[in-house]
Amino acid sequence: MITKMQSSYVQRRAQAYMETYDYELTELDIKKALETDPQNREVKSIHKTLKQLEAESNKRDAKLYTNMFAQMANDCSIQTKRLKIEKVEKNEKDGVMGMELEKEDQLKI
Repeated sequence: MITKMQSSYVQRRAQAYMETYDYELTELDIKKALETDPQNREVKSIHKTLKQLEAESNKRDAKLYTNMFAQMANDCSIQTKRLKIEKVEKNEKDGVMGMELEKEDQLKI
């Protein structure tokens, strides 16, 4: 259990963590401060701000990952198409070569 004096230090440290976008450590310090003084308005205000910042961060992350995975899926489909085209071209080339070999065999006979 921390004292009221330590609670103010923890509160300031939570604010510093929030400024550096370290939301997990901010949350831990806010919980420690609220254990000591559950009615502290400043800590409650910091906690509310933290929740808003986390929500904004989660939205940005979701958008980032959505775009990232969409790009990866697009790249994969392009690679798949290239492989299919190469396979068709190879088969056509093999087919033409096979026909040429058959003609040569027929001419030899």
